[in-house]
Amino acid sequence: MPKVMIEITMDEQVIIKPQKKRIIHGYEEDVKQEIFVYSLEEIVAEKMRALLQHLKKLEERGWSRSRARDYYDLWKIFDHYKKTLKKDEIPALFLEKCKVKKIDFSGPESLFNDVMLDYVKKTWQQWMGPLVPDLPEFEVVIKDLRKNILGLFAPNPAM
Repeated sequence: MPKVMIEITMDEQVIIKPQKKRIIHGYEEDVKQEIFVYSLEEIVAEKMRALLQHLKKLEERGWSRSRARDYYDLWKIFDHYKKTLKKDEIPALFLEKCKVKKIDFSGPESLFNDVMLDYVKKTWQQWMGPLVPDLPEFEVVIKDLRKNILGLFAPNPAM
């Protein structure tokens, strides 16, 4: 029997109604089950909020767990779902999630704090290497992700 890990949290505000999706797996068994999942936009907003929340902990305590996984996951979502991700919905979701957790947001560059990035860079291979075959270089991920996140908050010239 394959093991499945499901993360359950009781203190996160879900803003977008969870969607029912078919379970996709790489095993030979035919699984025709569905589960409720967050929308990609909600996942992006949560991960961005988590980065700021952990930066606050880092500043308060002087240490925090590496956020390599959050940076990688965000990068992968923006890359893999670039055509279907509803980017225009993310800023408002993110700001609402920050408000609920009382997290200050001074602008998109705050997600790329030098102290946090230095720590993530040092722990990149350690945290992500065992999980991701052909792990891209840290600098590539951060450069692409920064462009995507800054784009979320850029003024819309059509308005």
